[in-house]
Order: sequence, then C-alpha cells, then structure tokens
Amino acid sequence: MTLSAALAVAAPSMAFELEHTTGTIKSDKTPERIVSYDLSILDSLNALGIEAVGVPNSNYKDDLAKFADVTKVGTLFEPDYEALKALKPDLIFAGGRSASAIPELEKIAPVANLTNNNQTFLQDFHKNTLALATAFDKTKEAEEGLAKIDKDIADLQKLNAGKTGAFFFVMKGNVMPHVVGDRFGFVYELTGLESVLPAKTAEELAAPAARPAPDSPEAKAAAEKRAQQIKDIAKADPDWLIVFDRAAISGGENAGEKTLAEHADLSQTSAFKNGRVVYVDPARWYVITGGLNNLKFLTGDFLDKMK
Repeated sequence: MTLSAALAVAAPSMAFELEHTTGTIKSDKTPERIVSYDLSILDSLNALGIEAVGVPNSNYKDDLAKFADVTKVGTLFEPDYEALKALKPDLIFAGGRSASAIPELEKIAPVANLTNNNQTFLQDFHKNTLALATAFDKTKEAEEGLAKIDKDIADLQKLNAGKTGAFFFVMKGNVMPHVVGDRFGFVYELTGLESVLPAKTAEELAAPAARPAPDSPEAKAAAEKRAQQIKDIAKADPDWLIVFDRAAISGGENAGEKTLAEHADLSQTSAFKNGRVVYVDPARWYVITGGLNNLKFLTGDFLDKMK
C-alpha cells in the first residue's frame, strides 16, 4: 500500500463538510433535520431541493409558499428554543437578523452562518451557494442556477454600460439613498449602473451601524446628509432610479411612486419624468435578498423593466 493510500484509509473523508463564515461543520452523516432562520439560505435550500423541518414566522409566498405549512420555530430575530428543541435538528442556519442568537443555538445543534457581506455581496453569494451545494452534493443544480444569474448580470451590465443610477429606500415619506457599501449597495454591481453618489468610505464602513436616537445630534446630522445626497442625485440626473418601499412589505400601500412624485427634487429628474424608475419587490429585497431562486428573480426583473 502506498503512503497516500494509507493516509486515505487512516483519515477517511467526512460524508458532510460545510465551510461557512466562522468555520467548518463536519459530520459522518448528511443532515436531514434542517432548520433555517436565514431566509436567503432557505431560498437556496429550496432551489437545490433540500428540505427544512423548521422555519421562522414570516409571510411565505411565491417560491417559498410551501413553508407556510412548515413548523415555526420563533421569529427571524428571536428563536423559540422549546419549539426548536422539540424538532431535534441536526443542522441550523442562522445569521444576519438571528446572528445574536447563534451562541444559544449552538447548544442545540451545529450552526452554519452563510451571511453575505454588503461590500462583497455577489462574490459571497457565489461562494456561499457553492459551499452549500457542495456539502449536500447539489453542485450541478447550483452551477446551473448561478450560470443563469451570471448571464443575466452580464446582459444587464451590457444594457446599462455608461449609464448611471440611484437606489432609494422609501419609508413613510422619507427617502434614503443607498450607495455602494450600504445594505442594498450591491444593486449597482447587479445592474451595471454607476452610482451617481460616491461609495462609502473606509471610515464610514467601520463606524457603528446602530441607528441614532430620534432628535439626537447624530440623527439630525444623518438627516442633513441624506437631504444633501438627494439634492446631489437630482443635480446629477441619473439615467435610472430604483425604489424600494418598506411599508409595502407588511401589506401597506406601495407609496414609492407617490413619494417621488411629491418630492420637490426627485420629481424633476429626467428618469422620473420619462418612466425610467424600477419599483422593486420589497419582500424579495428586504426579507429574502440573497437566495438562489431569489437572485434569479431579481436579475430577471431588472432585465424585464430596463429593456
């Protein structure tokens, strides 16, 4: 027996090995009782044909509609530990909204965190999707889905070459621009549009993400900065405006168009006057964001609306 063969016998490969953000989960058996508090991962699991026995409470529809009938194990932020223990999971996905619960969740079962970083969103999405697929022997399915997304992104970048854009988070009449480095800053790489505002600086990225208290000096400074950003956007007159209306997630009226129409500066942009505004699906952007099926929808939606 050769040395390499002897080593292979001495250290057999594990049946399941999943690399994630903070480590590697190894097991001699592929997990069958999976719980996911991360809806982007749930979306990818669903796309790959991998079942989940427990999910958080949410408004499940479209690609995730079947999970409305799956056992609920708390919310996106707060697990119901008793319900979770009763399911006896052998793998839990958590991160993002549920990240603070990971230490407690690890007392119940191994926890994988496949959260995408805002600054490297699409790169992380590819890496995490392939890691997930490789662990569950679903590489072929993942590569097919990623190839479709990559093609759509390439088509969008060709379509929007040399064009500019601005993304707005709208809530209760307030308009908040998102630039590269913000939560939805990956929209510029996704669409091929160049942001008319500069990306976040290293100092801004390193600053605490906590929301300032209402009426505090920090809150007033942030509001003044947003107002100036909007004026700068209107002056730059981007080719496209992309609008996300937070209130529409919970069934409220989608007021994105009304908000822009009533805005003194944005209503005067060429993009608004000529209908070059994309109103994105709020649940897919805010609640799911980065799943394999979901990204296919987002890129396809942009292609349909920007042609």
